[in-house]
Amino acid sequence: MSPMSKKRKDFLKRIWNEWIVTLAIAFALALFFRTVFYAPRHIPSGSMIPTIKIGEFIFVKMFAYDWHIPYTRWSLMKRGDPHRGDIIVFEYPDNPDLDFIKRVVAVPGDEIEVRDRRIIVNGVPYPTTEAADTSILNDLAPKYDPKRMALFEEQIGDVTHYFARIFGKGEELANKPVVKVPENMYFTMGDNRDDSSDSRAWGFVPREKILGQASFIWFSFDIDNPPWLRFSRFFTLLK
Repeated sequence: MSPMSKKRKDFLKRIWNEWIVTLAIAFALALFFRTVFYAPRHIPSGSMIPTIKIGEFIFVKMFAYDWHIPYTRWSLMKRGDPHRGDIIVFEYPDNPDLDFIKRVVAVPGDEIEVRDRRIIVNGVPYPTTEAADTSILNDLAPKYDPKRMALFEEQIGDVTHYFARIFGKGEELANKPVVKVPENMYFTMGDNRDDSSDSRAWGFVPREKILGQASFIWFSFDIDNPPWLRFSRFFTLLK
């Protein structure tokens, strides 16, 4: 092998090794970031309509309630607990391989009842009013017709948010008897109240299953309605 060929081979080998090391470090840092600070999630269902629409991508604040051991979902140190009104991401209690996203409506020690679709906590209904502007229901998936939906504003603690109802659906969810939320458990519901699999159906969310708090929408894609991108939804804070 000529000296020039050897130099070229050594140069290419060095560049290759540098790329491998750089990519490995970048991958490790990205994984560290998403397990400790912020993790991206894609929303494939309509259970949180209108707050989060189908096809939206969000960031989850992983350190909202716990510091996690890097590269794992295990809690290293507790930072605080979810509050009423928080939107949380958690491992589905019946299948830890699935992540769910819902709103906390009752915390440990609360007594919660659902009566005629109203949430009553500790004997007091959450204030609810019908929304005047229903434009947030636009650009939904074909299965959701805004003409068959009603939009409401609800106040849970310090959080005022929208939720939707669907005419002629969700009768089995309209009434639930009074239950007391056990210690280290949370009662959650989707903002699409008549089309959400939540604590009304499968029970409480254990504290140790909670991964973080939904923070903001960073990308919104509507595959059914050209031009497909919902630019007005980009970087929307979630509340």
